[in-house]
Amino acid sequence: MGRNNNETVQTGVVLKSGIWYTISNFAFRAIAFITTPVFSRVLSQAEYGEYNNINSWVAILVVLAACDLHSSIIRAKLDFEEDLESYSFSVLTLSSIITIAFYLLFILNGEILGHWLGIEKKYFHIIFLYILFNEAFYTFITLERAHYRYKAFSLLTGISIVTTSLFSVILVLVLNNKLDARVYGQYIPIIIIGICMYLLIICRGKVVRIKYYKYAIALSLPLVPHQLSLILLSSSDRIMITKLSGAEYTALYSIAHIIMSIIAILLDSMNKAWAPWLLDSLKAKHFKEIKKTTTIYFLLFVILIIGVLFFAPEAVMILGGRKYIKAIYVLPPLIIGCLFQFTYTMYVQLEFYEKKMKTVAVGTAIAAVINIILNYFLIPIFGYVAAGYTTMMGYLILFVIHYITISRYGYKNIFDRKVIFLILLIAIIITPLCSILYFNNSVRYILGGIYFLLILGGAIRYGKKIIGLLRKE
Repeated sequence: MGRNNNETVQTGVVLKSGIWYTISNFAFRAIAFITTPVFSRVLSQAEYGEYNNINSWVAILVVLAACDLHSSIIRAKLDFEEDLESYSFSVLTLSSIITIAFYLLFILNGEILGHWLGIEKKYFHIIFLYILFNEAFYTFITLERAHYRYKAFSLLTGISIVTTSLFSVILVLVLNNKLDARVYGQYIPIIIIGICMYLLIICRGKVVRIKYYKYAIALSLPLVPHQLSLILLSSSDRIMITKLSGAEYTALYSIAHIIMSIIAILLDSMNKAWAPWLLDSLKAKHFKEIKKTTTIYFLLFVILIIGVLFFAPEAVMILGGRKYIKAIYVLPPLIIGCLFQFTYTMYVQLEFYEKKMKTVAVGTAIAAVINIILNYFLIPIFGYVAAGYTTMMGYLILFVIHYITISRYGYKNIFDRKVIFLILLIAIIITPLCSILYFNNSVRYILGGIYFLLILGGAIRYGKKIIGLLRKE
């Protein structure tokens, strides 16, 4: 009986942390969303595109130059719970050594690498300071997560988002060089916060233990290809558009990509509420319950995606104004790509349950390489819009890979394949039709109105049941 009570308490803590994460994620990200129209209007299209090119490369360099070592902390808690602070300090020093080595490499080869990446050499200093102390920030909040200190985690995440957003707006409005203002505004607050986190980790950890280096590398290195491939899959489009079409087109694509990012936040939040329940149900072998509940879960996301498709042009107008209106034509494949991403994430949870992490990394790498190859050949022919379709194709390939994988493990019929496959097929067919619909606002508004009324009716009738299923333990 005592053991069950402990498990109940633990489940309650995890549920609370999930709810806190979801609410804080949307609340704080909303601030970043609100400031986007400021940047899209004050910066020129070329400056906006250049900033997004820098941001894309930074996302890749963060993984390479820090090796995602902080991700090992959660697993290390099982083996070094009494010395977890020292472990965290040790892996932070290791990531710092790797980051400094990368920094020296970039400074010594600045002209060549700057030309190849499309980044001025002067930005390398701020970029690597950001990487160094961003890893300290993530090491600290991951340590907080390991101890289920979800309020501290949410607060620190919120502070980082709010300060970067507000500081960026101030600098962009004050400084003459808008690109400098956007870059420094984004990275300086994290550097300052990261320095404070670094000092706290030193005070807590006190001792560096070399034995933890080997442990962290063994855990984290296999995840680097996976993380890098995910970033390449989402960021390579903007990098290649800059190279093959120009920064102005990167700006158009980036406005559309922000809307995709908002959907990704929703996807992540829903997954955090659903995944623990799925793993518990798999362990209990409640397969009928899994199929029934997952179908509702999947359909709920589909309904939300339809709404975004209907009102995508209005979202672009709010974010960027009329000069970015051409971004609407890349939105349908990006949004449908999110649907494939959501679906393959359902299957990935099964791979996590079976502890087949290498398969996850290989699948992501294959999709990323295919995405880059398709971009290389199609962007010069069809322009920036092609990048949206290659992204959708990348997520479709990931879905196929993960479906084949879980079928080998005996989970072929764990979810309702007929419903999922039919909806995904319809989604592929209607993707190009959505662009045509954007030419006829009258039809779109009528269909959107019908959609809204149906959603309102469904929410009144089934709202409590859906929420109950999503929170089910």
